[in-house]
Amino acid sequence: MKLKILYTTLLLVFGILSLFSQHGSGKIIMLYDNYQFSENTISDWGFSCLIISGKDTVLFDTGARKDILFHNLESLGIGLSSVQTLVISHHHGDHTGNIFPVIEYNPDLLVFLPSTLNGKFIRMVENYGPRAIVEQDNRQIAHNIFLSGEMGFQIREQGIVIITQKGLILISGCGHPGIDRMVRKVSKKFKKPVYMVVGGFHLEEHSDDEIDEIIEVFKEFGVEKTAPAHCTGHIAMNKLRKAYQHNFIRSGTGKVIEF
Repeated sequence: MKLKILYTTLLLVFGILSLFSQHGSGKIIMLYDNYQFSENTISDWGFSCLIISGKDTVLFDTGARKDILFHNLESLGIGLSSVQTLVISHHHGDHTGNIFPVIEYNPDLLVFLPSTLNGKFIRMVENYGPRAIVEQDNRQIAHNIFLSGEMGFQIREQGIVIITQKGLILISGCGHPGIDRMVRKVSKKFKKPVYMVVGGFHLEEHSDDEIDEIIEVFKEFGVEKTAPAHCTGHIAMNKLRKAYQHNFIRSGTGKVIEF
């Protein structure tokens, strides 16, 4: 009888462990941002973050200056050799500035580029060794990590979507297509609520009323947490802090967001 109870208990324990390993956990590490979180990092205009999910590691954007990105990587104890995939959100220099130093350091990367960096730029990337792909639709690129698909008209941009048990996490490089439109489109495309929005929201030139309307869209589509960064702007940052209170996540270089 005791052996039977022990056997049943072990099965239950292994079942729980199996379930945990299936869903796993992950983190988003802010490498490059206008705002500083960790004192041993340097802030600068631009954006880059590292996403770790299971055994997969994705670098999203590369910031502007090589010295700052590599200083922050070293300060945070992060090596580029562990990165398998690089995704670029859009063609602006504060997001693409370190593509070539990164791929020179790690030529085994798979690189996903926006359509605005097609043609000659792909050949320049592949001259360093990586395989470069322009993908305008949403597709899986790692464990529970997807490209959002390109959005917008004047400035085409793609984000990163992470599937979690609580809902979707949308990471935006700049939010040029409209961060509210990106949330709406991602939620409808993946048929899930957007649980958290991270990154640049591009709201510096928006009025108070426009920002309030965007926050309402966030709440309509299930956004429970926000971690605004980069080009969000101080007014929008303060409004988001007030609207989300303890669910407002202060971002900045060196910040680690677990999911």
